[in-house]
Amino acid sequence: MSNSLINTAMSGLNAAQAAMSTVSNNIANQNVKWYNRQMTVFNENSGTMTGNGYIGNGVNVSRIHREYNEFLAGQMNRAMSKQSALNSYTKNISQINDLLADKGNDVSSAIDEFFTSLPNVTNNAEDNPARTTVIGKAEAMVNMFAKADQSLRDLEKDINSQVTNTSKNINEYTKQIAKLNNEISRSKGFNGADPNDLLDQRDRLIQELNTLVDVQVTQQDGGFVNVTFANGLPLVSGTRSYEVSAIPSNKNSERLVLGYSNGIDEVREVDAKRIKGGELGGAYRSREEVLDPSRNQLNQLALVLGDQFNKQHEQGFDLDGKNGEKFFELGGAHVMPNGKNKGDATFDVKYTDTKAVKAADYTVKYDGSKWDVTVEPGGRKVNAKVSATGELEFEGMSIKINGTAQKEDSIIVQSVGNVIAGMEVAVTDPSKIAAAGSLNADGTTAPSDNENMKKLFDLPDQKMIDGKTTIAGGYGSLISMVGNKVNTAQVDFDAQVSITKSIVEQQQSVSGVNLDEEYGEMYRIQEYYMANAKVIQTANSMFDAIMQVF
Repeated sequence: MSNSLINTAMSGLNAAQAAMSTVSNNIANQNVKWYNRQMTVFNENSGTMTGNGYIGNGVNVSRIHREYNEFLAGQMNRAMSKQSALNSYTKNISQINDLLADKGNDVSSAIDEFFTSLPNVTNNAEDNPARTTVIGKAEAMVNMFAKADQSLRDLEKDINSQVTNTSKNINEYTKQIAKLNNEISRSKGFNGADPNDLLDQRDRLIQELNTLVDVQVTQQDGGFVNVTFANGLPLVSGTRSYEVSAIPSNKNSERLVLGYSNGIDEVREVDAKRIKGGELGGAYRSREEVLDPSRNQLNQLALVLGDQFNKQHEQGFDLDGKNGEKFFELGGAHVMPNGKNKGDATFDVKYTDTKAVKAADYTVKYDGSKWDVTVEPGGRKVNAKVSATGELEFEGMSIKINGTAQKEDSIIVQSVGNVIAGMEVAVTDPSKIAAAGSLNADGTTAPSDNENMKKLFDLPDQKMIDGKTTIAGGYGSLISMVGNKVNTAQVDFDAQVSITKSIVEQQQSVSGVNLDEEYGEMYRIQEYYMANAKVIQTANSMFDAIMQVF
């Protein structure tokens, strides 16, 4: 009898010790953010049949349960992925905003200073110092354009670096997840128990992977999880991981994008439209929505200003009575053939009307019989016409196509991509500034003739950009566009931080360690332990009493 009591009580003591170990482990991991609270689950031992019925045989520990809610964990991962994307996006476009709004990079002020230097020549057309000042201010303006454009190009390189680093980190996480899949499966197969620490490690890796790129996770038999991204591309399948890499885009070889390999076929470009979340999604978005438009608008501004100034300058006469020369050298469009083109066609782009040139990128694609033109991104179709000389004309540009194109061949045309890169002051001799509007009968210019300079000075008041906006208005529109994007992004980011915090709190209320609860559980187990010990003490007393009878 006493032996049965002792065995039953000992099972309780053992169960209490296991439960206390679990509580101790919870308390020790309270500050580990990815730790899921554990709970000891007891089961009743099978009873022993006697003449008086079944007599209980105590308790056993059936398993250590992990307080894990798959739904809340999924919500938390998605929220963190969105937050990470917004954080990456906001940081990148804030750099663009800081650059354009920085007084040290103030293109607007440089333009103003250039044009306000012109009246000095207007007041005295033959004043050499005044003419020299105009050239100096022109060079300062060109340098400011170049500085701003180069800074934006550097940001493009930074985003390329982000794509490279993110792809490497994705591979590290997927390899570790696949390895843990194997370890978890083997552990479960060995004794059927859940290896909670390994499950926590895998959840942490999935959580951190989500901050890089939005992934989807599905549970499989045997303890495996499969991880996919970009609408179904597998990153982890069982114990196998698949690699991604940073590769040049087929459309733009200067731009790095994510490439994917299934281990059999060659690396292929992942459609950027399928990547929305995580740092990578934010980097892609900042490039498409803000960086590209900013560079395009800045170069469009330089194109229109430089070209219109040139045209008016060529209408005047310099101090030697000669026709005005081109005042600014300008770069042009940037053409990038698709890396998959099969034909040998080459493309020459010229401007036909700079006022009509848009700050846009175009995809020009051959369908086997004609060329289709669409705006990137968005896909707006452009009405392109073929001239009598066979050139493709649209929106202030003409493209001469040499060689032979094959069906599906395409190019990207950045309408103003290299304008600033090729911009410089062409007039370096002050006497070559064409201030005069006409010539005397003897072919010389009058000292007081400043009519052309007046017209040059009036250019900023003309609506030259798309025929709708002045130079100042165009730059102001650029600053406003970027500033509004930053403000909206910051609001969205702050809101997402609140959403993520709320979801994390919900998840922690289920899976996190609450010290007050653990203290209460510890005291309850202590009472439970002492009660079982008391049973053993009582059983010993009963045994001693029986022995005294004999």
